[in-house]
Amino acid sequence: MTAPRIALRAFTSADDAALLSWVPDAVALERIAGRTLTWPLTAEQLQGLRDEATYTPFTAHEPATPDVPVAHLEIVRLGPSEGRLARVVVDPARRGEGLGKPIVGAALDWAAAHGFTDVELRVFADNTPAIRTYAAVGFTTSEPYPNDDRIVVLRCLLQDR
Repeated sequence: MTAPRIALRAFTSADDAALLSWVPDAVALERIAGRTLTWPLTAEQLQGLRDEATYTPFTAHEPATPDVPVAHLEIVRLGPSEGRLARVVVDPARRGEGLGKPIVGAALDWAAAHGFTDVELRVFADNTPAIRTYAAVGFTTSEPYPNDDRIVVLRCLLQDR
């Protein structure tokens, strides 16, 4: 099976309804956003992400259908060349289609093109499919997350990809 082609574009208010529909409850929101967003997720909170200077939020889509979101994700600048991949969420109707690797790969390509050399992410330790996807594009386990043993921190050195 050929991996789907994925492109990234800016996350706009036109994408809010799709993302809001992908987050059905407080448990899902915590697994996507940790404790940085609150339930119920609102368009105002999403606008806050767009307004945050260190965040670059993206909508992932297939090139032929740029108006049809398949995922949301963000790159957060932590320093001059360090970043964090955050809030990766795939449309539940599209999960299992092999979108994870091309989505994360596109984000890492963007990060490398914008001067990042090191990207980390946080993921729940029991999210085996996500951890496998992240490992397949170059992430390795770095350390446990402080004060929450449910979460692990993964790191990708972009020059090693």
